[in-house]
Amino acid sequence: MKDTPTASDSNQASLSRRTALALLGGTGVAALSGTAAAQFGEEREDDGEEDRGNGRGNSGKPWNRDVDANGNGLYNLASLDVGRVYTSARDADVIVWKDDDGTFHADGADGEVASGDGVVPVAQAAIDSLTEGRTWNEKVLIASPGEMTSADGSLELPSYTTLDAPATLSIPDGESVPPVVRAVGAEHIDVESLVVEGPAAMGIRLTSCSNVRLGDIRITGVTSDGIRIDGRGDAPRSTDIQMGQIYVEGNGHHGVETYGVDRIQIEQVVGNDPASCVVLLNDTVDATVNSVVGREPGGPAGYATFRVANGAHDVTVGEVVSRGGNRGVFGVSECYDITIGHVNIEGAEDQGILVQNCRDFAVQGGVVKNTNGDGVRIDSRDDGEQLPAEGVSISNLRVYDDRDEPKQTWGILETGPACNHNRIVNNDVRGGGTTRNIGIFSNTTVVRDNAGGGFADGEVTLSAGESPAARVEGVSEFPDVTIPGSVDEPEDFEASALAVRAKPATTGSTETYAWESYVEWNGSAGSWDLVFEWRTDPGVDVTLEYVVDKTR
Repeated sequence: MKDTPTASDSNQASLSRRTALALLGGTGVAALSGTAAAQFGEEREDDGEEDRGNGRGNSGKPWNRDVDANGNGLYNLASLDVGRVYTSARDADVIVWKDDDGTFHADGADGEVASGDGVVPVAQAAIDSLTEGRTWNEKVLIASPGEMTSADGSLELPSYTTLDAPATLSIPDGESVPPVVRAVGAEHIDVESLVVEGPAAMGIRLTSCSNVRLGDIRITGVTSDGIRIDGRGDAPRSTDIQMGQIYVEGNGHHGVETYGVDRIQIEQVVGNDPASCVVLLNDTVDATVNSVVGREPGGPAGYATFRVANGAHDVTVGEVVSRGGNRGVFGVSECYDITIGHVNIEGAEDQGILVQNCRDFAVQGGVVKNTNGDGVRIDSRDDGEQLPAEGVSISNLRVYDDRDEPKQTWGILETGPACNHNRIVNNDVRGGGTTRNIGIFSNTTVVRDNAGGGFADGEVTLSAGESPAARVEGVSEFPDVTIPGSVDEPEDFEASALAVRAKPATTGSTETYAWESYVEWNGSAGSWDLVFEWRTDPGVDVTLEYVVDKTR
């Protein structure tokens, strides 16, 4: 028997009827005939000799004997009604196949359901032939490849339907085909596999559906989204969605887009040259995504390999890998409770990561490199309506540009008009930006333990014989960034929120020296200055590299 066609076996153009019927489920399992039974397990006398084949004596057990299976009795096996024992539920109830003459047939366990020249009309007839009003899934397998035309329409899936289409469904250039697979208001929909090539509007479009499982899906060249799942406006939200391995290439909009979805799990989406995002979650709640991989995401809206928008929340992503395109990660329009575990982003035309008007948005590690804008930007739009960027956490990132002519403007940049209580902690931004490695807008942002930058940073020369040895003016313009308190009333003293890290810019000096540093409010300038004093003056100037952290 020939194997079931796979996504890579799209040239499997035809099958024999015998092969097609062999692929059907629901045909029962064959009972052992009397002769076979006798050969398999007929009572024999024990002649005391060991059976060389199995290491046992020759006393066989009849195939229909009651069995004591470790205390679990299996009784009356001979009465088993094999006519009602069915093979795996993954086997098809109806199979669609093409004969050598190019005619498509839909065959069920009781005979042919439909036949015709087009794969979609025959496959739809197969779907429509499944048990009416069922509350269990029945399956249609499309085993032979075929072309779709403008006259075919979509494959419409009702509730409790499984579709398995590993053979390629192709759309010739010039045809205007709606979404290949469509479901509205359905529940318990499974698409185990689907291969689409050519300018259909979409690969899969689901609206107000629940309990959906998409397996191995490959979509190339559609004119809009590869997969769209939604429930907006007056339409009920879609709920409880699972996706397996999704591959989308050269499509005209997003690879996978959701809008108005509750509870979705995605294993992996790979997008190769999508016109917009690889994955876009709009107004989507309780989402778990294992991996998103994108090459050259694009679009006039500055889309990204992975984007959340329009109030999406409670989203967890394991990994985002992005090469080229506009951005790697983009969060916008009041999304919140978003966590991305690891990123690997290179060569974005704009920012590697842009978090705009989002709250409690965390990127927990990875690499951002060689972007043509900022490596990471935290921003609030000045529209007077949306919430500011708040509770954004960027940690454990390596951000740098190692090209011969670096273009990455900032390593990590925070911009206003309003940002609250963000965190930039434990990052390595050495070589991160041609302007500066870290730039901070808000007094409330915590910046600490970053290699290569901080709330303020630079070089300063401590002058021998001078007091103070050096002063760096204007390290912070926020008057309440630190409150020195009163030495006379120590109970009112509050420790500074600014902490200084400094080290010699060069090593190998034979002199002995030591210094201390503190911040001092410069009332006339309206800013805090960083002041260095000698504790041990070496008698020569010493140049230091310093970083000012804001620890709270």
